[in-house]
Amino acid sequence: MVQQRFSQILLVGLILFPLYTPTLSFGLLHDPYQIMQSHYKAIGGLELLKKVDSSYSEGTVRFDGLQGTFKSWEKRPLKYRTEEDYSILSQVQGDSGTSAWLLDTNQQLLIFRDEQTLKRRQISIRLDRYEHLDPDSPYFSLTFAGISDVDSKDCYEVVLSNTINSDTTHFFFGADSLYIVKTVVHQPDMEMTTIYDDFRTIDGIVIPFYEHTRYMPWEKVEETKTTRYTMNEQVADTFFAVPVPKKDFQFQNNQTSATIPFIFKENLIYLPVTMAGDTRYWVLDTGASMSVIDQDYAQSLGLKMDGSIKGYGFGELFTLSFAEIPSFKVETIHFDQQTFYVSQGLTARSYEPEIYGILGYDFLSRFIVEVDYDTRNLTFHLPESFVYKGLGEVLNAPLKYRTFSIPVILDGKYKSRWTIDLGSFQSSIHYPFAEKNNLLERPGAESVSQGMSSISFERTTEFGCLAIGSFLLDTPLIAIPVKKGKGATALGEVGGNLGNSILKNFHLFLDYPGQKIIMEPGRNFNALRPRDTSGLIIGRSSTNQPMVSYVTSNSPAMKAGLIAGDIIENLAGIVVTPESEVIPLRKMLRDNAGQSVTIAVRRDAQQINTTITLENLYPKAEHKCRTRPERKMD
Repeated sequence: MVQQRFSQILLVGLILFPLYTPTLSFGLLHDPYQIMQSHYKAIGGLELLKKVDSSYSEGTVRFDGLQGTFKSWEKRPLKYRTEEDYSILSQVQGDSGTSAWLLDTNQQLLIFRDEQTLKRRQISIRLDRYEHLDPDSPYFSLTFAGISDVDSKDCYEVVLSNTINSDTTHFFFGADSLYIVKTVVHQPDMEMTTIYDDFRTIDGIVIPFYEHTRYMPWEKVEETKTTRYTMNEQVADTFFAVPVPKKDFQFQNNQTSATIPFIFKENLIYLPVTMAGDTRYWVLDTGASMSVIDQDYAQSLGLKMDGSIKGYGFGELFTLSFAEIPSFKVETIHFDQQTFYVSQGLTARSYEPEIYGILGYDFLSRFIVEVDYDTRNLTFHLPESFVYKGLGEVLNAPLKYRTFSIPVILDGKYKSRWTIDLGSFQSSIHYPFAEKNNLLERPGAESVSQGMSSISFERTTEFGCLAIGSFLLDTPLIAIPVKKGKGATALGEVGGNLGNSILKNFHLFLDYPGQKIIMEPGRNFNALRPRDTSGLIIGRSSTNQPMVSYVTSNSPAMKAGLIAGDIIENLAGIVVTPESEVIPLRKMLRDNAGQSVTIAVRRDAQQINTTITLENLYPKAEHKCRTRPERKMD
């Protein structure tokens, strides 16, 4: 899953605004409320600050490897609009006073309705009223954390906490000037550290014209230099209104929907995408914040790449660039020019079929997407003409990081919201949720996943029951990360990620404009699924020969003496060559516990013949959802 800037920092800036600074302090202060009051006095005084109804700023911005400009308007209460232009891409973000929104570089609109964003908007409104200066406030609390050193400057450290959410902000005020020197914002998903400098007085108020922000664990860096700042210019409320997205696609023959067959292999959905007359398979991924094209493929099409930005996947960070994509089509749907991420090695890391790109949020958000796993068909509906007439269950699924989130309960007690990720073959718990609920040491089988640039290690375990709305699924296999990592597994505002291992039980309708999901039970709902019984993961060597990529500890494959790097030459009597497909070989090592499979491998110059005796790798869960008829095998 790729993360883009705005969804990480939305409203945090408003929580800290205003960042003006205070007068000289004589002697050390210890009362946090006195320190905060002195801060406001030093930067111009509360009376003057409260007269600021609106402001405008512009300047330059560097975000990771992108260089650009920004223009920003703010108006009380809680209205703002920021326009950023990085040449290769641009975006506009804002708040109408009732809704926070983002218009991305492809002119597609996202309105933020997730619980945490709504809570942060409440906090911003109350901060704008200076309610945090009231020691008796039921919402805010200030504490003095002592004198801290910031770049060899003695600073008062004041911590702001609240009763609305778990966010905390550490303010560092210079002990000599009481100007803001640094802030550190702690949220469940990230830590944001900002350094302030270049203080200038505008209309009697001191403002930092330089900010340097670091976002962890994603290691993103943003640097802004303000070149112009004005106050109380007239700005109409309509300027902050939610914009209208651009329609940049059309169905063939002016239809209102299009049904497209897909390939479903190893729990991934593949769609044919035609670009410059060339058709290749791309993966459909509701977890990707923007579509991605393989770098080598982009170069073969003569596309120009520009910029650099850090993204994150399941458990790791990676670097992406950008490219302008010419008009393309997905079967009978034709799209105008777009801007996509570019990733190196995407095709090289895939098997059958090879992946040349990822269709993400910017592609999907235009539609209501119907996913029929039983018939292997996707239907893309125009939202304005779609009418649902089925009997499925409708779930509110506010987009979090541009990904649907729905309530999930494991074993009747582990409750949280989970994201819906059609780009993930398995389902997994995020590290903070697993840590909070003492699930990190839960027994299971070691597993490994290939991400955008590296592999992630997990432990796959069997739970007794997974509940989504009124739907109950028996004995689901869920992966738990071995370590926190820096990618999606580190996110703390959602508990986990539902991949196709769970989603294929359903017939889905993904309503992007309404931020809802409709779920119907599929033909094979709650069916028994084939499971790995070998502990062996098969990949490819540098010469394309299938090989042992990973061996789970204490598994049948390890007991058979296999190690990573062994070149597979024969499996179950079948000769294996560079032309052999990997996925059919993997399927031969699933289920049928108790049976034996012969395997011949080459290790350096040595030929090794051994036998894998298949066995169940997952300790049985204590209970199931409820008594059910015997389930059939899918």
